[in-house]
Amino acid sequence: MTDSTEKGGTDAAGAMADESVPRAEVGAGLAFLHGAVGTALLQGVEAQAHLYALTELLIARGVIPLKEFERRKAAAMKSTTDEAMEQWQGAQVFPDESDKYDVEPVDIDCLQRMGLCHAACCRLEFNLSRQDVAEGVVRWDFAQPYKIKHRDDGWCSHCDPATKTCGVRDHRPIVCRQYDCRQDARIWVDFERRIPNPELAKLAGK
Repeated sequence: MTDSTEKGGTDAAGAMADESVPRAEVGAGLAFLHGAVGTALLQGVEAQAHLYALTELLIARGVIPLKEFERRKAAAMKSTTDEAMEQWQGAQVFPDESDKYDVEPVDIDCLQRMGLCHAACCRLEFNLSRQDVAEGVVRWDFAQPYKIKHRDDGWCSHCDPATKTCGVRDHRPIVCRQYDCRQDARIWVDFERRIPNPELAKLAGK
């Protein structure tokens, strides 16, 4: 979300990562896989419709008491939903399908403020768009598709550890282009008076 003239991703040391399998290829493969999962889910919806129709027919003919069915349905829905949410929430992409290169970026003097905010915006979590995934430039976390990838120190994998500038400035996600920190209490107590959230000082070890 911050400025840089560099292009391409960097690892924690600021150098290009040496990967035996290009992330673009892996990303494309996973995108195909998740698309197939989506198709399977739609087929599941069709099966659900058949089950609903059958249940409705049994209730209409008096085979199953409606109140008893509703009670059991509510209990089963809660237990299965809780379990599903705990184990897997599914792959998600940022819903805005706009071309990020056509979006007017928010104009904030990031370079002049990084000594105060320590590029805290580059620690925020968000999902990449389909455009980002297709490009294969911005890294996402394979363990949590399609969340922006962070290093162990908490910053975005494209945020230079020393300068806190963005290594994929020209290709940054639409989320980064549209993010406005001015009213974000996690970043600023008072943007105009240049008073950052006191907690940010801990990021710089102060």
